[in-house]
Amino acid sequence: MNTPHRLLVAITTVLGCVLPASFVQSQYDPHPAGIDYQEDYRNQFHFSPKSEWMNDINALIYADGQYHMLYQWGKAIRHGGYATSPDLLHWEDEGVALIPQESFLPAEAERNVSGAQVYSGSGVVISGETAKKITGSTKEAMVMIYTGTKAGTCIAWSNDGGTTWHDYSGNPVANRTKGADPRDPCVFFHEPTNKWILALYENGTTLYGSDDLVEWKQLSNIDFGFECPDMFELPLDGNTDNKKWVLHDANGSYLVGQFDGVRFTPEQETLVMDVGPDFYAGQTFFRPNLPSGDVIQIAWNDHWNGGIGESPWERNATFPVKIGLVTHEGKMKVTRTPIQAIKTIYQDTTTWTNKTITSQDENGGLLKDVRAEAFDLTATFDLSDTNADQLVFQIANKEIVYDIEKQLLLGKPLKPDDDNKLTIRMLVDWSSLEVFSAGGVFSYSEQFAFTPDDESVRLFTRGGKVALEKLQLNRVKSTW
Repeated sequence: MNTPHRLLVAITTVLGCVLPASFVQSQYDPHPAGIDYQEDYRNQFHFSPKSEWMNDINALIYADGQYHMLYQWGKAIRHGGYATSPDLLHWEDEGVALIPQESFLPAEAERNVSGAQVYSGSGVVISGETAKKITGSTKEAMVMIYTGTKAGTCIAWSNDGGTTWHDYSGNPVANRTKGADPRDPCVFFHEPTNKWILALYENGTTLYGSDDLVEWKQLSNIDFGFECPDMFELPLDGNTDNKKWVLHDANGSYLVGQFDGVRFTPEQETLVMDVGPDFYAGQTFFRPNLPSGDVIQIAWNDHWNGGIGESPWERNATFPVKIGLVTHEGKMKVTRTPIQAIKTIYQDTTTWTNKTITSQDENGGLLKDVRAEAFDLTATFDLSDTNADQLVFQIANKEIVYDIEKQLLLGKPLKPDDDNKLTIRMLVDWSSLEVFSAGGVFSYSEQFAFTPDDESVRLFTRGGKVALEKLQLNRVKSTW
């Protein structure tokens, strides 16, 4: 989205001073000239910063009619990057919201960024007396709770829609430390106990409780998780009378169980919500004021895998998904499903029904006239009468293979449904591949260097034929 840069930095020091935007602009300008979002590998309908390196999603908030996303930005020193969207599809990179500082430490007399960084966290919306204690006003405010290295668990706030962000003058509010551990606070409001809950990466996951986001009391600990916890409640199989809590970590490993406001009690073994190589640090929106009330998640699309040579930015976010919870193969499993709003950015749609796919299609076939680099494709196959060994989607220089005999998609276990049907959905976007199946139980995220300007899409088999019931390909418009 080629709009003028709006720098949103206002950081309070221990003296309560606000850093002038000109100071921040001169040292932390994230918007060099000449960026048009048409660079090789630049996602067209996934968020990426205009420049520099992004990683963990830090806070997802809906307020003032907009979706707000804070994320880690900057490779040498982590800052709090900031973006906004009216619809979760069209994002505006707003620049930097949070600057690292060490001035919370009693011995520090002046601001010194050397060694201090803004590490991961989460976001909430507050008002009334809670807001007054933090911001000085009862006006509704967005709050980010984050790890300030060489400080501890800190909070930053904005009550003008994100135009300015301020660090709370009483930081750190918990976990004072001279290092980076413990870290990655996830905060949510627990209505049954009328308390704020903080899940922290600390000897597994430690839970804290608070009445005001400032004073925190340790509640319990569970031996689970590595970095960036997130925690939320969902109805199982859509039954609102049977809700379960999900606790997951940065790797997408998760537990399902009960939470009584003090302790999380798992009811089954650890599972994984995404089996691809590049899902990391997924976070969900603060729910109480989210228009849909759904659990909406965005993650970092890179599992510290080194990238693909993209420039002048590095890495991107996954597409927003709705999180669900279903009974599948005798276990309670998380589902990830792209948000319905993606339909509003379809450029055009082509549908094929009741076709036979063979090995001869490798040299042409059903999709020989398709040209697409950014698209949402869903295909359903009937495997009840097939003699093929594999189903293959060839997207430019990438093969997405389903091994029919071994029941593996992209090398990961995936069985057809009970009537031997297999539905595969994939979002392809210049350097992002996200694949979903089994109603979202199967989720696979990968950053991949699709050959620039290669718009070819093919579908064929190896070793025989397969019945295709329906294939729908929706080319997606650029959101930039």
